Amino acid sequence: MSRYKIPNAPDSPDGRVTTVGWDAPLSTFFAMAFDPPASGEEFDDEIEVFWVGGMPGEIPAVVALESALSVHGVTLPADVRAALGADRAREGDRSQVHPSARLIEAMRSGDVR
Repeated sequence: MSRYKIPNAPDSPDGRVTTVGWDAPLSTFFAMAFDPPASGEEFDDEIEVFWVGGMPGEIPAVVALESALSVHGVTLPADVRAALGADRAREGDRSQVHPSARLIEAMRSGDVR
């Protein structure tokens, strides 16, 4: 699994953190952004702005990740784009060997017995 911090969307509030990566067990790219806790307390929960790519095979290609990010005004830097492609090539797709990924896919397809 890889993970990279990338620039936020323009006009994002201070403290927002946007990350992207490749999750081989789920065979998907992912992106998420979180704002700091509203209270400013160190141990409060962060506020989720968006999170995509949490389901098996949801975002199978970097171009699809770029499209998902664009909805939120975020642009994927070229160096991170290249690194993500290399991560997928190196780590591969391990979704079929991970039991939880198979269960999630079966639940999505309605084929749970």
